[in-house]
Amino acid sequence: MNLKKLLISFLLVLSITGYTKERVIAMWPFTPASTQGSYFRAILEQANKEQDKYEFIFENKTGAGGAIATQDIATVRTGTRILAHSGAYFARPFMYSDTPYNFEQFKPLMIMGFSPAALITKNKTLEQLLAQKKINIATAGGGSSVHLFAEAYFKQYKEGRDIVMIHYRDTNEAAKDVIGGQVDASFEFLGDAKARGDLITIIGITGKSKIENFRLLPNMEDLVGIFAIYAPKDMPTGQVAEIQTMLLKAEKHNLVQTLYKRDYTYKDYNMTVPSDLTSWYTHTIKQFEIYTKGIKLQ
Repeated sequence: MNLKKLLISFLLVLSITGYTKERVIAMWPFTPASTQGSYFRAILEQANKEQDKYEFIFENKTGAGGAIATQDIATVRTGTRILAHSGAYFARPFMYSDTPYNFEQFKPLMIMGFSPAALITKNKTLEQLLAQKKINIATAGGGSSVHLFAEAYFKQYKEGRDIVMIHYRDTNEAAKDVIGGQVDASFEFLGDAKARGDLITIIGITGKSKIENFRLLPNMEDLVGIFAIYAPKDMPTGQVAEIQTMLLKAEKHNLVQTLYKRDYTYKDYNMTVPSDLTSWYTHTIKQFEIYTKGIKLQ
């Protein structure tokens, strides 16, 4: 066989073995080291192993409570792109008037799950914390889920106290300053908080479900982390369904399920029908409008 025929055969093999896969940019707007970023990445990696049509490429772009990455996915029209996000996706447009995206630019593709958040301090009880005239609260950025949790929880304690929100790039940076004593408290998701061991004290958790011996924080029953995947509004319905099927199958892998359990992630909803997802999306937008009422930051 001559050199030309060998080259043609080699190119055919490359084509057959997956080098013609359609690339899907899968954006995560927070630190890749987070537990939630890890299970989104694990879903993508498993999906890449289980099918030959798409190659899911994990990308990360932090800043502005996830708004920068969300704007990127909403406005870039080249290639196939999807977005995974937290509850900040719903909170930020109501909290900041200059949020560079709107809900009409996306449609829900898949719900990964819901996670309780923990109120953490450094060796303080709630009573000791509230005895302070000034309380510095670290957040994972303005408009982030944990920022909303902090605003919602501490508004009941504002009378006679100076409650100051200090915004960081992510929950890890916020927690480091709690551990170091530079700030008094912060919210972060329970799995991440428990992983810190004796470095922090968990005062209580959000949500309705009793977990181990943790106190349920009052008036925080419905404020849990939401982790979901979205597609740009112009992605064809058939492609949304196709990608959704792939990711839901990948999600069943033991590695992904282990990461979910580590983060105490659960599913109240197991929706795959587009009309059900749309109803959840619309309902959640309305709920966050209520949660954020009175919290206008710009």
